[in-house]
Amino acid sequence: MDYQFPEKLFPTFYNCGPPNLVLKHSAGGWGCYEGVLGQGGAGPLSSWTFTSRRQVQGQLWCQTEPVPVPLLSPRKAFQGYLKPPDPLDFLSHMQNFFMDNGPDAFRCMSEILGDNIYFRKAKTKEKYRKGSANAWKTKCYVDLLYKYNMCPMTYQSMSLGKYCSLMSDVIHDIPPELLGSLLYEELTEQRDHVQFNEGATGGALAFVPFSQSEGCLLYPGGLGMNNLNFHKVALEFSCDRSSCIDASSSEPVSFQLKAPIRQISCCSLFSDCCVAVRSDYLCGVWRFSERNEPCLLQVVNTKAAVTCVSVSPHILGEVLVASESGAANLWTVGRGMQKVRVEESNLYFNAKSSWRWCEFSAHPRVMLYADRTGAELTDFRVK
Repeated sequence: MDYQFPEKLFPTFYNCGPPNLVLKHSAGGWGCYEGVLGQGGAGPLSSWTFTSRRQVQGQLWCQTEPVPVPLLSPRKAFQGYLKPPDPLDFLSHMQNFFMDNGPDAFRCMSEILGDNIYFRKAKTKEKYRKGSANAWKTKCYVDLLYKYNMCPMTYQSMSLGKYCSLMSDVIHDIPPELLGSLLYEELTEQRDHVQFNEGATGGALAFVPFSQSEGCLLYPGGLGMNNLNFHKVALEFSCDRSSCIDASSSEPVSFQLKAPIRQISCCSLFSDCCVAVRSDYLCGVWRFSERNEPCLLQVVNTKAAVTCVSVSPHILGEVLVASESGAANLWTVGRGMQKVRVEESNLYFNAKSSWRWCEFSAHPRVMLYADRTGAELTDFRVK
């Protein structure tokens, strides 16, 4: 129902209490009303209105330092403002892991401590087991959390808090040495991925000239960068030889894809233009001209992530597709794909990189195949 409150919210952003409540903890803005803006003044709480800060038209929230969240890459919207994670700073990441992922860090310790903890309610004449502690109230509180979906950040248990403060820092389910080594490897891989993002190379912007003063601009759009826009523009020249683009004469023709656009490759031949667009696991080919509107010709899905598409400058309708599996395919629109080269490893040395690239050379049946270790020429006519 629309009037029912949602089952799950964000417990680290919201808390029970009035909007103007001042918390006594020193945890910054976490656990309070920092995610919404309250407006209502001194009136009753029923008259208050709330707007989210995390929206397109709202306040821009840009961090200057990465939040130490282990095993999770930063949000794509913040990548321009974040530094690559330092693999040597994994101690702060491990501390955050033990604080925010307690069930994963101390999952099996209840079985080990089962002989020393008593989980049943003691009757009036029944005595506790010798050398054991009664944790019946703690067990009931945990059962309530699962039964009624209570927020553990709001409703607290004194007995559970005492047990956590007593044992959480000294008893680990995951050995810190093992966790530290795995976390160091993950941070190293994330740092390499941020420094050289293999999925975003190639360029997602293209311009097709129709004449000296007119052309078509191809670019992605939308919040998810999954809309392919064909926008006819005009080039204007001023007296000081500087040029600018006038895009107010027409509206762009847009096509919505199922994934973000990673690369746009185009080529013109005899006033017709062929455009190939790739996402992570999807490739499409469009055809248009100055007089004809863009028309989708064919779309294919791939099992391995695609790293490159290249339109042939010799024959319209031929596209080279390279994937992380090391295979390069010649895609002829309407006829299917033909595998022209397969590499299970890097060309000259092991760079531990799955990035591949391919382009047409001056000959229509000779292509350039490259990875991070080198480049080679491949002739389709030779097996």
